[in-house]
Amino acid sequence: MKNVFLLYLSFAILTLNCSNTVPQHKTIMPLNAQEKEVLNGIQGKIFNAFVQSNIQKDAAPLQVIQEQLKRLAKNSPNRLLTYWQSYLQYYAAIFYLARENKEKAEEEIDIAVDLMDDLDDKNSEDYALLALVESFSIQFKGFKAMFISSSIKKNGKRAMSLDPKNCRAYYVLASNDFYTPEKYGGGEQAEDFLLKALSLPAQQQKNPYLPSWGKEESYELLVKYYLKSDQKDKAKTYCKEGLEVFPNSYGLGKLAITLLD
Repeated sequence: MKNVFLLYLSFAILTLNCSNTVPQHKTIMPLNAQEKEVLNGIQGKIFNAFVQSNIQKDAAPLQVIQEQLKRLAKNSPNRLLTYWQSYLQYYAAIFYLARENKEKAEEEIDIAVDLMDDLDDKNSEDYALLALVESFSIQFKGFKAMFISSSIKKNGKRAMSLDPKNCRAYYVLASNDFYTPEKYGGGEQAEDFLLKALSLPAQQQKNPYLPSWGKEESYELLVKYYLKSDQKDKAKTYCKEGLEVFPNSYGLGKLAITLLD
């Protein structure tokens, strides 16, 4: 299955709260003990739950974290909870689509989009995630797809403008360009955006509560781009480099097998 994906601070540099190791930002509150417990390593927890759900063919592992986040969000205005709720909904949508339950997949991704769209005072990471979940939703929206594609581009550029060092901003812009048909102008910027994403750190400062998705996915998409454009040597180079950085990547592993054929 395609690796997915899968962030926080306005205007450039990520600073850490010494007591809570969360970024200082006027819209982010310090984490309490329960929030720390749930949000510590949350990106990995969500992905592992997604893997378990696929193995079990049951959404229960994802739903456990979903309920934890909902329960905390009821009693806390912390925007990190909203962010990770949306990210989890994204994975839930992928899970249901793999089960060929398109109706449920659309329902889940619509929740993900609404959570981020309704968030006030968005920062770079918020806009990057909004663009990501919008990009997944586009497949269900028929004639609205062109409008959503425009929104993805707009939100990706906002993310990039607010933090030019946010690799996720470049990844979502590259993904949108890669999957846009050539007759609508797609495929012209994907390579540049992906190379820029790979030049940036997954996190500007290590933080277990914040996102790091986007870099692994950028390697995978760049390899696909070079394969699509018949540049197999470059595809091999970046697949090898990606696996050195992300040796457990399922997507890159599958691509490596293809390149060795």
